[in-house]
Amino acid sequence: MIKNHILSSVFYIESSIALYFSYIYFLDLINNLLYSSINYSLLFILSISLLSFLITFYLGTYFSREIKNKTFYLIIGIIFYSIGLLLFKNFINIYITISLFFIFKIIKVEYSFFAMIIYFLSILFIVLNNSIFINIVNQFIHNKLESLYISNIKDLYQIYEYQLLNTYIGGYETAINILENEGDTNGVYILYNNLTYVNQTFLNSLNSTINEYLNQYNQTINYKLENIINSFSFEINILITLSFITLFGIFLEINKRIEGL
Repeated sequence: MIKNHILSSVFYIESSIALYFSYIYFLDLINNLLYSSINYSLLFILSISLLSFLITFYLGTYFSREIKNKTFYLIIGIIFYSIGLLLFKNFINIYITISLFFIFKIIKVEYSFFAMIIYFLSILFIVLNNSIFINIVNQFIHNKLESLYISNIKDLYQIYEYQLLNTYIGGYETAINILENEGDTNGVYILYNNLTYVNQTFLNSLNSTINEYLNQYNQTINYKLENIINSFSFEINILITLSFITLFGIFLEINKRIEGL
């Protein structure tokens, strides 16, 4: 029995260390995603850290199956809670959720509806306390909407550029025809010689004007997008929390099967 206590404690402590590194790598990965880039080496290290956490935690669970002493689970729960306070300097973090698991084991409600509500609320506090979670979702939504309206604006830009340029060239060609009909060869010569320069000048002016309007539209649209996205911040936080609680529910289910071996 003493051997089980020692092995379980060692594996649980190792799992807490792996969880700490998983948390850090996960935040780093989210920071990369905010800038639309994926660091595959970081993703690989995160996967290894999470796998290490799962293996060591389940090994701790496996060797603790025959431990009936409730004080053991209370001590492990306090260890997870304390590590969370020391590492993150706040009262709301992922370690609280894990420590609750052990505390609930004492009163045998770790898989009950009541326990799931407590897990959900603790994870919700984690999400609300870390703006980076909602930032990555907001940035993702913003990027998708922005790419959509920018694509439409570019199409409109090309249409207007084509129509205005053709209108301008059409007027230029009409002027040349009039001069030719009137026998003004000197005027026709000057127009032909300046046609390329004048066309390029007009095109540059057109681009400058349209880009100025585009910048104004971009600022307005981005402002509107931010307001729309921010108005759904509560719903987004709930969805993020539900995603995490789903993963945690899977974690609990696997752990339950380990305990039933």
